[in-house]
Amino acid sequence: MKKILITTTLALALLSLGACSKKSDASHKSSSSSTSSFSFPSSTSSSSKVSSSSKVETPTGNIDSSFQKAVDATQPTVATMKETYKDTYSDITATAEAPQTIVYTYTYRNQITPTATKEAVAKQLATATASEFNQFSAVFPNFKERYIYLNSDKSELYNILVTKEDVTAAQASSASSSK
Repeated sequence: MKKILITTTLALALLSLGACSKKSDASHKSSSSSTSSFSFPSSTSSSSKVSSSSKVETPTGNIDSSFQKAVDATQPTVATMKETYKDTYSDITATAEAPQTIVYTYTYRNQITPTATKEAVAKQLATATASEFNQFSAVFPNFKERYIYLNSDKSELYNILVTKEDVTAAQASSASSSK
C-alpha cells in the first residue's frame, strides 16, 4: 500500500512539470535546417519515505525496485511533455540509471546551435529543480538527475549530472544574490 501511495504521489507531483525556457515562438516554427537558441523544460518530482531493498538487474547495474517504480511513474508525464513540446523536441525519455539516477533525454526536432554554456545550463537546472530534488533525495539518498540534450542528428549538446552538491550550491547562490 505504501509503495502504491508513493508511486501515485510521484506521478501526481510530476504532472506539475514546468518549463525553463529561453526560446522564442519563432524558434518553434523553424525548419529542420535552421537553428534556434537552447531551451529546455525541467522535470520535478516529490515523494515520501520508501521501504524496499529489492533490486532490479539492468544493463547499467542494480537499480532499487522502488526507484525503478518511481521512474516508471514518470512515463505519463513524459508522454504529456512530448505532446506539449512536440514542436521543439522529437523525443523525450525518462529512464533509470544505477544506482539512483533518473536520466531525462531530450532530442531536438530541428538542429540548434546552443547559446548557453554547460555550466550555465547546469546551474539553471539545479536551481529549477532544487525543491523537488531535495524531497526526492530524502527518499533516495544517492539520488541524481542526468539531463541529456541531443540535436536532431543525435549529436550530444549537453550531458549534465545534477547532484545534491549542485543543488546546495545553487540554493546558496540564489540566497546570497537575493539579499
